[in-house]
Formats: sequence, C-alpha cells, structure tokens
Amino acid sequence: MDRAASPQTVLLDFDGVLSLNASSLLLLALHEGINRHTELPIEATVTQFKAISTFPQRESLRVLFAGLGIEQHLNAEIDALRSLTSVQGTPLALGEGVEVFCAQQRALGVRLRVFSTMDRTTARRSLLDGLFGPEDYVALDHASKADPDTYAALLATEGEVDPGQWLLVDDSPLALRAAKIAGLRTVLMRGAVFSDDDASAFGSFIDARVSTFAELGALLTAQDASPASRL
Repeated sequence: MDRAASPQTVLLDFDGVLSLNASSLLLLALHEGINRHTELPIEATVTQFKAISTFPQRESLRVLFAGLGIEQHLNAEIDALRSLTSVQGTPLALGEGVEVFCAQQRALGVRLRVFSTMDRTTARRSLLDGLFGPEDYVALDHASKADPDTYAALLATEGEVDPGQWLLVDDSPLALRAAKIAGLRTVLMRGAVFSDDDASAFGSFIDARVSTFAELGALLTAQDASPASRL
C-alpha cells in the first residue's frame, strides 16, 4: 500500500486489539461472575460474550442476566468488570509493540483514535495513560459497534466526506462488517476469543488480517504491498 492510500484516521478497539489479552480475561471474569450466582458452561459464556463485546454492552448483559434469572446481580457484576485490572493473577496489558506502532503512525501524520465503550471511570483505560489523550477517545455510549449507522454518525460528526480515509482495527467480525458497510476500511486483529471460523462468514467485510502491531504497522506503511494485501 503506498503512502497516498494510507488512512488518515485509524480507529483502534481496546479489548482484543490495543490490549490483546483483555478480551480473553474479560471473558473469564464474566464467566466467574455469572457462576457466582448460577452455573453456566464456559462454552455458553463464550457464545454470549462474542455478541456482548460488539452490541451495546449494558443492555446485552441485562438480557443475558435476566434470561438466566440473575438480573438482581447485574449492576454489581458490571461494576466488577469495569474495575478489573487483572484476572486470576494475570494483568490486563497492552499488546506488544503498541507504543512503537502509535509513534510511527503519528510520525506519518495518521490520527489514532480509541474506539471503545470505556469511559474515564473504567479501570483498564489507565493502561493508555500517556499514550492517548481524552480527545482521542470515541464516545460510543450506548451505540452498537455492529450497527453501520454508528460509523456513519461518527463520520458525520467529524465532517468526513470520504469514509475510505478511516480504518477500523477490531477483533470482532461483526464490528468490521458494520464499518465496511459504512465505507470504512477494515483490519481484523486475530485474538484468542474470535476464531477463524467466526470470521470466515465475514470475509467480504474484512480487507486484511494481522496478528501483531508489527504486522499492522507494516501493512499500513509498506510501499510494495502485493495486491492481495492492499487495503
């Protein structure tokens, strides 16, 4: 991909992208929280978590907890998830190479934004202190990352007339589908929660796939990328 084709703005998901281990640790934490009140197999929690991480999270969790008959525990478990900095002794951590990637892209004039449901009171957001400022966060509030209108509204707010100047990096195929429909370019960050099988049905919505920030940086800055890897 040549420099002229480089995106001007890159939207970076946090759980599963900026923090590669956050999605899997949050999944474990949610499973533990549910099982404090009722027994649910981890396989069932995985299925629910994949939707919850993309759809409006509070409402999705409310539906899940109400369906399991434990809605009275919802607020306490949401607070527990929001306060997490580690799970079973493993800390949430930034992905390897995040700092280098951000520095390189900003040096190239690329604007980086964090596209996440986190707000200033979410404990894991502190991992990004010094790397992103308050103006770098896209406020999702109760919007769905699986809804193309979420991206269209963001572009309208930014006064962007060319959605192809924006790129979403996410581990959720549903989020990438919505962004692609809205005209953005898309990169799937492979992680531990969403499998290749999960992504297989969304191939037409995914422009490229990477596993590390080194690969992502190379993809965005390569001068002689092959046609198969162009965004």
